[in-house]
Amino acid sequence: MYCVQCGAEVMQGQVFCNKCGQRVSGAAAATVAPTPPQYLPSLASPSAQASPSAIPAQPSRIAKHLSTLGIFWIILSALRAIPGVAMLVLGHMRFPFMFMPIPAHLRAFVAPFLGAIGLAISAFAIAGIIAGWGLMARAPWARMLAIILGCIGLIHFPLGTALGIYTLWVLVPEGAALEYPRLAQVS
Repeated sequence: MYCVQCGAEVMQGQVFCNKCGQRVSGAAAATVAPTPPQYLPSLASPSAQASPSAIPAQPSRIAKHLSTLGIFWIILSALRAIPGVAMLVLGHMRFPFMFMPIPAHLRAFVAPFLGAIGLAISAFAIAGIIAGWGLMARAPWARMLAIILGCIGLIHFPLGTALGIYTLWVLVPEGAALEYPRLAQVS
């Protein structure tokens, strides 16, 4: 026997249809299978008319985070460049009023030392800006540069640590080594 409402098979002695819940009685149940009702998609719902291949694929986790990661690297590196350039300038300008309390033989050491630290900080900041730009452009070399800078950035608490963790979370997982080159080829 079959349900008159939905066409589902109903067992002998069953009172309700398991599929639609319609009450089934001996007189109402048919012994031949009726044609199941045809459900036509309404004109109001375009998703009902779309084929499964027309549904866009969801972007991967790496693809979703690459632009954000690149922007964060550019912003943090630009902020990091400010004290680097300031130390570089102070190391080379040799302001006499800054070094008054320092004896003359130490002044010869402090000025180049400040310049060297400023140069290192500025170089790290420039590398971060290049890595951020490379991630946004999906350059093939940018993933490895960002991973290296992310590992170094872990010691720069709190912003460098947060960005380092975020960089490693996005770029180091198992599938990232295969997915990033594919994204780099597409763009």
